[in-house]
Amino acid sequence: MCQVFGHLAKYCKDVRPTCGSCAGRHETRRCRSRQIVCANCSDYNYCYGKEFEISDKASDNSCSCYHHEVAAYRRTRDY
Repeated sequence: MCQVFGHLAKYCKDVRPTCGSCAGRHETRRCRSRQIVCANCSDYNYCYGKEFEISDKASDNSCSCYHHEVAAYRRTRDY
């Protein structure tokens, strides 16, 4: 699984998995790293020159990138 928001594993075209704990190129369940790195925040910082905190898991509700994505989604909806 690539860990990108909104992607489902069965539809993802990324052939190599990304760990949800350390952002390494392996399945999360096979992770042996003690270092926690958010794959989404790390990629977002690299691509957009941001400085989101990267010391959380991709599935963590406190993830800065997650909050950014939720806010962007809500801006496209009329509640």
